[in-house]
Amino acid sequence: MTGEIALVGAGLGDPELLTVKALRKIQQADVVVYDRLINPAILNSCRADCEKIYVGKMPNYHPVPQDQIEAIMLEKAQDGKNIVRLKSGDPYVFGRGGEEGSTLKDAGIPFEVIPGITSSIGGLAYAGIPVTYRDLAASFHIYTGRLKNAEQPVDWATAAKAEGTLVFLMGMAALEEITQQLIQHGKSADTPAAIIQWASRKQQKTVVGTLATIFDLAKEANLQPPSLIVVGDVVTRRSKLNFFEERPLFSLSIAVPYSKKKKITSRLTDLGAEVVELPKPQLEKYDLTLDFASFDQVVFTDKTSIQVFIETMKQAKTDWRKLSHLKFVTVGHHTGAELRKKGIESDEHLTDINELTSTPETLILGDAQQIASIKKQQLFGQYQVTHEEKIVPPIHDLWQTTDLMYFPNSKAARLFLQALDQEELEILRQRKIIVMGQFTKAVFDAADIPVILTKEPSYESVLEKILEEMN
Repeated sequence: MTGEIALVGAGLGDPELLTVKALRKIQQADVVVYDRLINPAILNSCRADCEKIYVGKMPNYHPVPQDQIEAIMLEKAQDGKNIVRLKSGDPYVFGRGGEEGSTLKDAGIPFEVIPGITSSIGGLAYAGIPVTYRDLAASFHIYTGRLKNAEQPVDWATAAKAEGTLVFLMGMAALEEITQQLIQHGKSADTPAAIIQWASRKQQKTVVGTLATIFDLAKEANLQPPSLIVVGDVVTRRSKLNFFEERPLFSLSIAVPYSKKKKITSRLTDLGAEVVELPKPQLEKYDLTLDFASFDQVVFTDKTSIQVFIETMKQAKTDWRKLSHLKFVTVGHHTGAELRKKGIESDEHLTDINELTSTPETLILGDAQQIASIKKQQLFGQYQVTHEEKIVPPIHDLWQTTDLMYFPNSKAARLFLQALDQEELEILRQRKIIVMGQFTKAVFDAADIPVILTKEPSYESVLEKILEEMN
């Protein structure tokens, strides 16, 4: 059976700018073929068994040629895989999505296109420049700035006469020629112009001038690709509409562990920070065989241990009614809440495993690291590993260039440290790391890595500490 392919636009880079449908396709994909400018955090939405294939290109450097990219897609589809071809921006705005779609059509491979927020509109918005504006621009025109490689040359006479906004993508190498051609063909040298570098990202930098001055200003500011070139009166609206660069955490990058709810991630991005999300841990659950009659109490150390226990009950064709002789103990708030969801109130709730009064008939359930740690404490009882969680290397090196790192709990800290090699651990020792809670700090202390502890275990305290470290 032939698989299906979705040509998906990832937008500007912020994972929250994905469409709902794009996210669903990524979550369902067997294979994701992705480009250079894709935010690695987007790939955290992939299934654990999803095959991720990098085919990124840089200016004048195409390690995976276009025909090979298309061959990969065809091969995977013919193997019956559902594929996401993940492209920055929009697939059809200078993204070669049209070529890929044509190749798929000729091969009889079903495909669909999921549009993304193109930088030619969204990138301008993040710089406070509306692509259209009443009385200033009733139209906009998008051009490729790769003048030497373009199959069709820009009609400079028509472009210079256009009254709307002109946007050039991938044009930094040809910036001087673009400005000169527009002026030579009749565009006023005083026409407002702007360059936006890395729109919507930490490195966003915007330079404003005129057609006559923008090349020298961009050179002086050392602007580099990827950058947008904007020409037109809408540039004058930036002084009123610039919102992103005025946020309190703008230009700050913070690495945070993956989380499903993303509460702190959302708060940080709303304040203007660029969040680098660390890889999602992979979870492996183990099958257990238990003699329920041989225990007098069961200790759950986390939510997953409860889930595995219930699966074991199902396999044994038993239920809670047959376990009335057991005392159930939970460790930690979230563990107790999980058991409560299953309709059972814990007989005893502990904040730490050290509070446990155990007997030889006590069954303690948890992940591999928890059980190893508990065994060292020589508590009475029997131990069963229910699952193992780990971050699978290699880890994208973006975390190494962030301004700060933040870890909300000891588990996230432990999983990250375990995934690093010795060289990466040395790099981590030089990073500025904020942690919440003494248990989290203890994980780093054990590895001889200095950290900054928040005053209180709250998001407000985290934000307060981040603002302190910025000054």
